[in-house]
Amino acid sequence: MYEHRYREVKLHGQPEFPLHIYQVEHPASVHSILPVHWHNEMEIIYLARGTAAFTIENREFAIQAREALIVHPGELHSGIGTACDGTCYYSIVFKLSWLSSPQSDRIQELFFEPILQGSARLPALLSAADEVHSKLLNCVRELLSRYERQSIAYEMSMKGLLLQFIADIYQYGLMESSNAPGSRHGREYNRQIKQVLAYMEAHSSEKLELDQLASVVSLSRSHFCTFFKTLTGMRPMEYLNYIRINKAASLLRSGSYNVLEAALESGYQHVSYFSKWFKYYMNMTPSDYKARYSSGL
Repeated sequence: MYEHRYREVKLHGQPEFPLHIYQVEHPASVHSILPVHWHNEMEIIYLARGTAAFTIENREFAIQAREALIVHPGELHSGIGTACDGTCYYSIVFKLSWLSSPQSDRIQELFFEPILQGSARLPALLSAADEVHSKLLNCVRELLSRYERQSIAYEMSMKGLLLQFIADIYQYGLMESSNAPGSRHGREYNRQIKQVLAYMEAHSSEKLELDQLASVVSLSRSHFCTFFKTLTGMRPMEYLNYIRINKAASLLRSGSYNVLEAALESGYQHVSYFSKWFKYYMNMTPSDYKARYSSGL
C-alpha cells in the first residue's frame, strides 16, 4: 500500500518530480476516511472500492467505485465512507505549475494561466455514468497503472497523460468558469479554519488545549467549538486525535517504530490512552495494525 499521511505541510513527491500517488484503505467501521484539510497542490481522488461522500469547500459529492473527484489548490476537502465493506481510494497529488511551459507561449497563455489564476476550473466530479467522463476516468486509471509499474521514463508519460487529461477537458467543453468570489464571511471562515488546521498539524505532537486553539483565531472557547464543528464536522479534540492516530499509523506502517515509540512521537504520553483511540479509528489494536501493514500486506 502507498503510504498516506494527513500532515499536509509535507512535500508531495520530489522537487524534480512533484507528483505522488497515495493508496488509502479503510474498513467499514471507519466513518471518516479523509479528515478535512487543504494543500497547495491539485488532487485527483479516484475511488477504487466502496462508496463515499466527499465535501469540497461547501459542495457535497456522493461517489461510487470507479469515479473520481478533482480538488483545486487551496480547497478544503474531506470524506466519509458509506460502504458496508470498506473503501479504497487513490489520491493523485501534483503541483499544477509543474505542467506549465517554462516560457510564455500559446499553450501557457490560453490554457494554463486561466487555471493557475483561478478563472478556469476543472470539473469537480467525473461520473462513470457519463460517456465523456468515462474517457477521462480511463486516463486516470492509466495514470495509476503507470505509476504502479514505474517503467523507464514513466515520469514523462505521467506528465504527458496529465497534459492530455487537461487538454481533453478543454476539448470536451468541461472546463468551468469561476467568476463568483464567494461571500466575505465564507472567505474569512475558510481563512480561519485553514489557520487552525495548520496550527494543529504543526503542533499535533504537543499538548494542546481548547483555549490555546481558540486563541489562534481569537475566538472564545464556546464559539470556537461551534465554529470548528460547523466547518469540519468534528469536534476539535476529536480531530486532533484523528490526525495523531493517522500519524501513528504511518509510523507503524514504516516498520521503524514500535507501538510505544509511535505513541510518543504522535503526542500520546500513555499507551493505554493511545491504544483506545487507535482501536476506535482503525478497528484494531496498534500491535495488530503493525503486524498486518508493516509487512506490506
